[in-house]
Amino acid sequence: MASSSTSCRDYGLQQRIAGSCGAEVTAFMRCCDASDLTFRDAFPSPPSSSPCAPAHEAVARCVAQALSSGRGGAYDSCARDFAAAQREGLGDTEASAVVFRRSWACAWRHFGAPLKMLLVTSEAMGECRSSGVPFRDTETANEAKFRGAWAGTAL
Repeated sequence: MASSSTSCRDYGLQQRIAGSCGAEVTAFMRCCDASDLTFRDAFPSPPSSSPCAPAHEAVARCVAQALSSGRGGAYDSCARDFAAAQREGLGDTEASAVVFRRSWACAWRHFGAPLKMLLVTSEAMGECRSSGVPFRDTETANEAKFRGAWAGTAL
């Protein structure tokens, strides 16, 4: 079971993503409805031949941009993939699709819980929107700041 601090962090990240990417997620959700795709199934991994693939690439780019400002841990693990996704043009080539898939896979690997929260709340509300409360992930940033000092200790 997740600790309360982890749950709070996940909720805060979900709110950050919703605040930055609400329009993109809502557009993808509506595209899924119009294309007879199940949003719950298509959000984590849409079929590449889907008519909603460009809308999902827009979501992947926006999530990469929303999470690229963090420091430490999971943020550093995805930094290269997030930077590549932000540079890539939407729907240009198969190479751009690969870049977005890598970025999206990294986001799900390291930020899966907030993305699942985003999926469930968006589906329940019929749109993606945040509460409007700003969130700054200081816990992960502090971990990165003091990691060198902890090296070699029993922690």
